[in-house]
Amino acid sequence: MNLKRLGMVVAILALVSAPTQAGSFGVYGSFWSSDDADDSWGAGALVGFDFTKWVELEFHGTYYPDFGTEVSTQDIEVKAIPVDGGLKFNFLPSSMVNPYAGLGVSYYFLDTNQGDIDNETGIYGEAGLDFGGENARFFVEAMWRKLDTSIGFGAFDEDVKFDGIDWHAGGVWRWGK
Repeated sequence: MNLKRLGMVVAILALVSAPTQAGSFGVYGSFWSSDDADDSWGAGALVGFDFTKWVELEFHGTYYPDFGTEVSTQDIEVKAIPVDGGLKFNFLPSSMVNPYAGLGVSYYFLDTNQGDIDNETGIYGEAGLDFGGENARFFVEAMWRKLDTSIGFGAFDEDVKFDGIDWHAGGVWRWGK
């Protein structure tokens, strides 16, 4: 495990272990439709910590095993693991249906079957709905991702944009008030 991954894991564990009055935990299925790559299905988990009833610090981690692209007529398979952190604004947090919006930054762990690809940072914006009971809820959301990177083949580099819409649907458990 390299130093960046170790640092990311330690930071997430420190945040998760911090005592909190209220928060959420969820799992979801995902579909990412990108500009320069094939569409990819994935799965992920999220955890959130409420600052107030209306504002939540939220972290996502998603795994996309088959995110292909074409570079100079070669088919390249890319595995992507975006780890996201940002603020989520709940508009009706106590109602049966809660619309929300958020924004934040992402760190992308990227791997390819050919050539070299660098891990990158990016930004995201999200909007969605969660609905259900007081604690157990379902959610659907759209997340717009911005990611620019390059794939290198020795002396040759090709710039690719993985910008696009990422759809999530799943369940979330909320605790506290």
